[in-house]
Amino acid sequence: MGYCGDTRHNGAASYMAAGFRCKSADQAKRLASRLLKRPDVAARVRHLEEELAETERLKALDALRILRAVATVNFSDFLDERGNVDPQKLKDPELRAAVASADPITTKDGAIIGYKLRLKDSLKALELLGLTAQPQAEADCPQVLVIKA
Repeated sequence: MGYCGDTRHNGAASYMAAGFRCKSADQAKRLASRLLKRPDVAARVRHLEEELAETERLKALDALRILRAVATVNFSDFLDERGNVDPQKLKDPELRAAVASADPITTKDGAIIGYKLRLKDSLKALELLGLTAQPQAEADCPQVLVIKA
């Protein structure tokens, strides 16, 4: 339904996008207004707007969850008890949200001997969350760790 989507809250545009033919924009506006007053149409619009609002809330919560992970995850969160990168922790969705890249370091024969782990910018995440006084230059905040076995 266009009224809740691409042509949000523009009855005339939604009416024409739905394929109804009109002689003028004013006629489309009048006909759309009449259609929107029908109880079944009004109920459907309310239902779709509630669904859209819920979807937008979920997207916002996902964004906040990711920013929280980026802002709070440390390199030590990825290490095992011996101080090596634990590949299983790289698969954890909560931790993975903070990872910019996790590249294996291999020998010439292809054996993995470590990982180069790069985290996303935690200060930028704090800034986006509104939790810092001033943004800092990325060069001031290295976020790369290389661990070889």
